[in-house]
Amino acid sequence: MDFNPEILHRYFKGTYSHSDYKNLKAFWENEPYRPMLKKHLEEHWERYFEESQSGQKVDYLLRKIHRQIKAEEKLQKRVNFINVFQRAAAILIVPFVLAFLSILYLQQKTDSPKLAYAEIQCPFGVRTKFELPDGSSGFLNSGSTLRFPTLFTGQRNVSLSGEAYFNVVSDEAHPFVVKTPNLNVKVLGTEFNVIAYEGDASEEVILNKGRVDVLSAKGDLYCALQPNQSMTFNISSGTMWQKNVEAHQYIGWTEGKLVFRHENMQQVAQRLGRWYNAEVEIQDPEILDYVFRATFVDEPLDEVLKLLTYTAPISYETKLRETTQDNIYKKKKVILKLDKKREAAFK
Repeated sequence: MDFNPEILHRYFKGTYSHSDYKNLKAFWENEPYRPMLKKHLEEHWERYFEESQSGQKVDYLLRKIHRQIKAEEKLQKRVNFINVFQRAAAILIVPFVLAFLSILYLQQKTDSPKLAYAEIQCPFGVRTKFELPDGSSGFLNSGSTLRFPTLFTGQRNVSLSGEAYFNVVSDEAHPFVVKTPNLNVKVLGTEFNVIAYEGDASEEVILNKGRVDVLSAKGDLYCALQPNQSMTFNISSGTMWQKNVEAHQYIGWTEGKLVFRHENMQQVAQRLGRWYNAEVEIQDPEILDYVFRATFVDEPLDEVLKLLTYTAPISYETKLRETTQDNIYKKKKVILKLDKKREAAFK
């Protein structure tokens, strides 16, 4: 069994895939390969911090990582709090657990004061899988929050801010409803994607299998979607439109794929920022009208940016990461610019 150290690098960058997790887990479970894994972690430490690290300290971190991997395996059986370690611990542990999960139990402010809720918060730069009390499951994308009752009674209501893919267990007596700030997505049993990030101009629902009813926040029916159809709701105008799509292009992110579907530069910058936990700034408005269609699989940010420069007259500059007064690193900053020397070639 050969181990590719690039798997570790993708973990540290937050661009790993589910297969990366399975490969790394397999090495943890194979005792003879532990020294090799430790060696790669020491090399990463020295590359990242530009300082050597004692074997004793690395062993300590390895033990913590191992405990977190075991905790990951139990997420489907119980609600689990995950500690956020300082500096290197955060860098090493976050990829293994897929996300910082903040599970908060809140009392319902209605006539049922004993009903408790759980909330999963997925930070920027990572994705996480979840399972709900009724057996429904799915994935939560970067920068998203999902809130749901710890026990469903009657209609199965969940609240979403961000993006999530749902695989809903069928129950005709108890509909499943995803509530966003502007929409209610009602289903019985199906697979679909919902995009409702705070601050976006629109919300979107894409159906992969089954059927969904998309309603207003007040419960008025907007439309019923069939497989490979989407509905987009413009928040400012209150208008909506429905169209046929290739649903698999919208759910590739659950497999670690970054897919652009004829999107303009503003949308590209926004999605890159969420995907890689970076601040992507557009310096020249002239590049906003360029559109992109591409699929990237487990590519680091620099490689994606290089490939984008081949398809439009843009250049980019990456700023050195700054630190706060508490020695916490800020997000990586990327500035996208117009490459005037190549502009004429793209007209």
